[in-house]
Amino acid sequence: MKNTRFSLSPLATVMTMMITLPAFAQAEDGHEGHQNSVATLDDPSVMVVTAPAISPLTIVTSPKTPRQPVPASDGSDYLKTIPGFSQIRNGGTNGDPVFRGMFGSRLRLLTNGSEMLGACPARMDAPSSYISPESFDLLTLTKGPQTVLWGPGNSAGTVHFERERPSFEKAGIQGDASLLGASNRALLQIVGGDKLIIPFC
Repeated sequence: MKNTRFSLSPLATVMTMMITLPAFAQAEDGHEGHQNSVATLDDPSVMVVTAPAISPLTIVTSPKTPRQPVPASDGSDYLKTIPGFSQIRNGGTNGDPVFRGMFGSRLRLLTNGSEMLGACPARMDAPSSYISPESFDLLTLTKGPQTVLWGPGNSAGTVHFERERPSFEKAGIQGDASLLGASNRALLQIVGGDKLIIPFC
């Protein structure tokens, strides 16, 4: 078998060093430039970005946003449109929300920071039956027992319905109205507020 040997000639070594020398010089110049420059907030090249921290354990939504063809009759009727929720029906319009198979004392329902308690034995009157979703501005679901802000016992999670405090800067009239009617698979819904919405299916 024939062996091939390569040997470095002095000319090839000098040529290789001359080619790579400018690259090393550029890297050093760029490094020194970054050390000496100081950026300030007034500098147009500085971009300041602020955003809320997004957590996979928290879901924030607006209960005023329609999620189904018929408006939610109570809190659990709206919550069942969020993935992971289901409902135990206790009558025509009353339901008990179930999150990941847990309900009752394992799921805390809060309205404006205070806990909603049901009435009657065997949860015939679930706390969610006293919640009208469209009268609230914000719904926050915190999954699991990770937060201790609202006390112990929330192994499924905490549902917080909140209203934003209205500000009345000048005199005026404000209100919301809703009308729903259906017949023979036809649905008409008229919603009045900031914008008039009339969907017909």
